[in-house]
Amino acid sequence: MRTPTSSRATVPGSSRSTPTSVASAIAPRPTALRCAACRMVGRGSTRRGSCKSVERLTPPRELQESQHMSDMFRQPVTGARAWRSADFAGESAWLTTIDAAGVEVLAAAAAVLPDDPHGWTNVDAGDVITDSVADTIGGLAHDLWRGRGFFWLRGLPSDEPELLRRLFWVIGNNLGVPTMQNKRGQVLSEVFDRFEGAERVVDTRGYESSDELTFHCDGGDSIGLACVRSAPVGGQNGLVSMAAIYNELLQAQPEHLDVLEHGFGLYSRREASSDGGTSAGGVSDRRLPSFAWNTDAGDEPCFSAWMNRRLAELNAEMSGTPFTEAEQAALDAVDEIAERPSMQLQATQQPGDVVWVNNLAVMHRREGYVDHDDPAQRRLLYRMWLNDREPAAVIAEHAMLRAGIRGPEPTIGADSAA
Repeated sequence: MRTPTSSRATVPGSSRSTPTSVASAIAPRPTALRCAACRMVGRGSTRRGSCKSVERLTPPRELQESQHMSDMFRQPVTGARAWRSADFAGESAWLTTIDAAGVEVLAAAAAVLPDDPHGWTNVDAGDVITDSVADTIGGLAHDLWRGRGFFWLRGLPSDEPELLRRLFWVIGNNLGVPTMQNKRGQVLSEVFDRFEGAERVVDTRGYESSDELTFHCDGGDSIGLACVRSAPVGGQNGLVSMAAIYNELLQAQPEHLDVLEHGFGLYSRREASSDGGTSAGGVSDRRLPSFAWNTDAGDEPCFSAWMNRRLAELNAEMSGTPFTEAEQAALDAVDEIAERPSMQLQATQQPGDVVWVNNLAVMHRREGYVDHDDPAQRRLLYRMWLNDREPAAVIAEHAMLRAGIRGPEPTIGADSAA
C-alpha cells in the first residue's frame, strides 16, 4: 500500500507539451525498450554514436537564443515542487514501502527478462504488472514527474543482487524511458568505488569514486539509484528542491538571478567507450541556465532548473577562463542555501532502497564514505537515467539533457563482482 505524501499540486505548466524545437528528441511510450533507448540516443546527431563528447550536456548553438532569455520572466514557484524539509512530517511523509505481495508481482515481471541482460532492452516487462502495483508505481511516477520531484521506495530484497537489478529495471521501465549514461552506452550501470579510495582526477566521474559528491544534477530527466550494499561509514544522501532555492533567491538575493539564468559552460570528461577507445574531453562556451521559465509553454509558464557546479568549475579551470566575481558569488549563494538544514532532506539508502530524483527539479548529493576491506561487502548501487514519456515543456536547453550521453548501443552494465 502506498504511503500518503504531501500536497499533489504541480508546478505551473509542468504537464504541458514539449516545445516544437526539441520535439524530435522526445518520443512517446514505445512498444519495445530497445526502440525507446535507441531513439532517445539517436535523435539529434548525424549518426548514432557520432556526437562529440563536449556537446553531451550542452545544446547546439542554434538553441542558444531561447525564448526565456529575452524577458527573464520571474515569479515564485508554488506547489509540491517548492518543498523544504519542514514540509515532511517525519519519514512516512516521503517514504513509500512496498509489501511482499508487491515484490512478488515485480519479480514475476522480472522473470520475463532474458537470462542475458543484453537482451533486456528488447523486452517490455510491464504487461504482467497488476493493477495494485501499477497504482503504486503510478503514484511514484506522479511524485517524480508532476509532484515534489523525487520518491524513496523501501522494501525490495537486496540479498540477491541480480534479482534486485531486474526489479530495478522493471520499475524504471514502468516509470519512463531509459537513456544512455556513459560512452559505453549503458542504460543501467553499477555505482561503486573503482579506485579503492584513491582521490579522483579531472576525468573521473563521481559515481566511480568514494569521494564526497556535492549537490548536483545529472543527465536525462531523472536519475534512479537502487542500493545493493551500503558503506559501513558515510555515504549519507541529501536532496534539495531547486524551486525552493530559486524562491529563496528571488525573495532575499535577487541580484544573483541574472548570472544563474545566464548559466555556465560545462566540462565534458574523457570516457572509455565500448570499443576500447577513449572519448575526447573538452570545454564549452555554451551556457546551460541554472534556473529558467519557459513562457511559451502554454497558458502558464513552466519552471525548470539544473546545476552541476563541479562541471562548471572544471570548465572554467580547463578553459583558462575563471569565474567572474558575480559568478562565484552566485554559485556560493546557491550552495549556502542548499546546505541549510531547513532546506534539505537527509537520509542514507539502506539495502533494497530505490531513490529516484527529477534532475530538472531536485539536486542530490552524497557524502564521502569509507568502504569495507572485503571486496564482496563493498558498497554497490545500480543506476539508471530515465526520461519522462510525457515531458514537461521546459526550455530547449534543458530539454536537450534528455539525450543523455550517446554511446554506440544501449547495454546493461555489469562491471563489479556483485
